[in-house]
Amino acid sequence: MSVNLRVCTGCGAPLQSESPDLPGFIPETAAARDEPVCQRCFRIRHYGEFSPIHVSETEYEQEVRRVLADPGHVLYVVDVFDLPGSRIPQMGRWLRGKSVWFIANKIDLLPAEVRPDKLWPWLDSEMAKEGITPERHFAISAETGQGVAELERAIAESPEQRWVVLGMANVGKSTLLNRLFHRWMGTSPLTISRQPGTTLGAVAVKVAVEGATRTVIDTPGLVQGRRIVDLLCPRCLKAVVPRSRLRPRVYQLQPGQTLWLGGVARFDFVDGPWQPFVVYVSNDLVVHRTKLEKATEFGARHADDLLRVPCATCRQRLGDLVMHPLIGGAARAPRSMQGALRLPAGTRGGDVVVAGLGWIAQFGRPFTGRLWLPGGMEVQTRPRLI
Repeated sequence: MSVNLRVCTGCGAPLQSESPDLPGFIPETAAARDEPVCQRCFRIRHYGEFSPIHVSETEYEQEVRRVLADPGHVLYVVDVFDLPGSRIPQMGRWLRGKSVWFIANKIDLLPAEVRPDKLWPWLDSEMAKEGITPERHFAISAETGQGVAELERAIAESPEQRWVVLGMANVGKSTLLNRLFHRWMGTSPLTISRQPGTTLGAVAVKVAVEGATRTVIDTPGLVQGRRIVDLLCPRCLKAVVPRSRLRPRVYQLQPGQTLWLGGVARFDFVDGPWQPFVVYVSNDLVVHRTKLEKATEFGARHADDLLRVPCATCRQRLGDLVMHPLIGGAARAPRSMQGALRLPAGTRGGDVVVAGLGWIAQFGRPFTGRLWLPGGMEVQTRPRLI
């Protein structure tokens, strides 16, 4: 194993011994170790203490441009559970002329009836919006190891010596690389956590793969603040970030009913025929049905007991929920709902997707509704995934 020792081998931050409050701090007594890690990484690994430090968009672009200046293959990792929130809009411009392999991570979270090969037309269409045409696809779970052996073989069989791993924060880049590194050299050098923004700088690791040297570069994840997970504390993230295969929750709703998704989101079914809605969020997040006329009062009264997430500190940071009008199927939009998000009509229906949280599936029947989210959160609609 060979690592650039001018940076922390866990998160990529430049090492320094002068300022304990800045990234990369390491006591002088530890700086001489073979594979030094900064104090922040040490505390994450051994005590679960996370110090929130995010790379700015300007710093991120500078780092990515620097790493991509040299030739090499790119592994573009996205979170298949949260594709809207894990895409980097400007990535197509940065990857122009590059050889790109597309890695759909966290495949283990999707319901069992979802076949990975059926996802590629949808995923390819989403990548095409960014001007990216991947050479190869891999559906994997960095957490469980599903599909990683196929990726490992492909890397070993490729003559390319330099590999750059890119993606948003919390899509699982470092977890994937740790699994590969462990297979290649028996160690997992990169620091990982559930909190977005663990990796702060590029970490280059040289490994021997099938007798040939490969340089694999982990890059920092970008935190843009448009996903729920970007703004929650570690305790709240435990409920919002899925840890096991999603269990679809089906609700037969009448007009005038509301679904609270924890306290981070609220869906109001305002008008339309009786119909089912299916909620795909973390199994640990409470979903509660109540009457629309009492929804606001219910959310305020039960924020800390039944709904639980977000905690009081996170609620203050997130601010008040903002309303997004929704129209489903062939329902006509009243003037008051001009510009509303519209779900597809027909038997297939569509999903309303909240970046970093999950989605609500609807089956094409007409309805009008409202989705309430913290300000600045990304929300979009798509044809039904499942």
